[in-house]
Amino acid sequence: MILEPVFERRFSPKSHAFRPGRNAHTVIRTIRSNFAGYLWFLKGDLAEILNHVDPHVVMRSLEKGTRDKKILGLIKSALEGANMRGASRKEEIVEELTRLKKKRATKKKILKENEPKPDPYWLRTFFSFAPEEAAKVPNYGHCGILSPLLANVCLNELDYWMEKMIVEFFRPSEFDSIWKYSIDDGCHNPAWPEFVPSSGKEKTRKMDYVRYGGHFFIGIRGPREDAVELRKKIVAFCESELGVRLDNSKLEIEHVTRGIQFLDHIICRRVIHPTLRYTGSGGNIVSEKGVGTLLSVTACLQQCIRQFRRLELVKGDKDPEPLPCNPMLYSGQAHTNSQMNKFLETMADWYRYADNRKKVVGFCAYVVRSSLAKLYAARYRLKSRAKVYGIASRNLSRPLRESSNNSAPEYSDLLRMGLVDPIEGVQFSHMSLIPSCDYTPFPRNWIPDHERVLHEYIQLENPKFFCELLRSVKQKGLNLPQDEISQMVWDYKTHGVCYFRSNKDNKLKSDLKKITA
Repeated sequence: MILEPVFERRFSPKSHAFRPGRNAHTVIRTIRSNFAGYLWFLKGDLAEILNHVDPHVVMRSLEKGTRDKKILGLIKSALEGANMRGASRKEEIVEELTRLKKKRATKKKILKENEPKPDPYWLRTFFSFAPEEAAKVPNYGHCGILSPLLANVCLNELDYWMEKMIVEFFRPSEFDSIWKYSIDDGCHNPAWPEFVPSSGKEKTRKMDYVRYGGHFFIGIRGPREDAVELRKKIVAFCESELGVRLDNSKLEIEHVTRGIQFLDHIICRRVIHPTLRYTGSGGNIVSEKGVGTLLSVTACLQQCIRQFRRLELVKGDKDPEPLPCNPMLYSGQAHTNSQMNKFLETMADWYRYADNRKKVVGFCAYVVRSSLAKLYAARYRLKSRAKVYGIASRNLSRPLRESSNNSAPEYSDLLRMGLVDPIEGVQFSHMSLIPSCDYTPFPRNWIPDHERVLHEYIQLENPKFFCELLRSVKQKGLNLPQDEISQMVWDYKTHGVCYFRSNKDNKLKSDLKKITA
């Protein structure tokens, strides 16, 4: 899109949704790296602006980034061309009609020549696990794929306002072990989980902010009164600038000890008492008990169970029981195992930065493996999961036969002739096969590579910076690409024309000699 590089360089680094190079994983890693030591958290819900937004708010934000009247007029006509208030209701009606048509349909649908194929089962299943913060995609009138960019343009006003509030809120304290002097003085431990001492008389008051789509997350290091005051300011700003009214249910204040759910991860802390050993006076080794907190980011197992229950793969809540995977009833064993392996790999990557990654992925593998075992027991008439495991092994990699006919060829012979597909075993059948949590350090001021290039381009637009850069290039005796291109063009105009004329004269002389001879 034309507008994306124009506004991408102006977006705040605090927003991570609908932007290249940023996703939900960068949000989780930012929280683990930058939100250690905060006591109070605000979780805001601005999903209303993803369903409907005032066209005047969008146009006012767009005019700050571009002055092209043709583009502004085109976007304005697209926003006002449809009734966006009824868009959500219209989508519900379309979904209801589609569901009724599927019920009435008795034959398999034959795709047309240019009709795209539907998404595979594993991909549809994973999309059903999308968290609440990532489930909604903005759709403004006839703007189509431009709607996510317009949503970020509107919410960018909130991002920059929060950056100003972060600077104003910062009050350092010399008695604190971190953030003593500046707002960027937080690199006390580049590895994470972060260890933040919690003892001391006074604390540095600090705040941080991150946004994903229509949901934002704020951490506050200070008393609860500061969080209440900040909530009032956010409500007033959203109502005046964005035209969205927020109540306390959409802007909750929670303490870190209770745990806050964001992007299907629970952010909480664990108080630890490490033993600090150091060499004292006289060379004696002194051991003292310290107090600190570990920022814990764990996957929400209850939310995972609810998603499986909604997909009808489990029943029950406290002690969930797997159900047969009925959508794969008419698929072969090789295709079924392959589809569910892709789903498990995607789930393992989704919970990559969760402390309890092994536990959650192990639970998903147990549900999938048990669901397939029940499906195979019904398909091959084996009556129980135990018989399926006895024949197909724990990971369901051995072939199952539909009948006990001994005249049927062996699976190994059919596989050798290429008549059947190889059967993949269901992954993560043992806890040791599940990868651990990824604790790779995340830079505090991280930005994607393409944003770094855009920022350098912004600096070149500054005449003062450009003149200084040009002066330094000339002082070092370097050649600019523009100078080389100019030299090439000049050589072509001078030497190339002379060469062409000399060749033409020689040709004429040779022709005259042939005529006179």
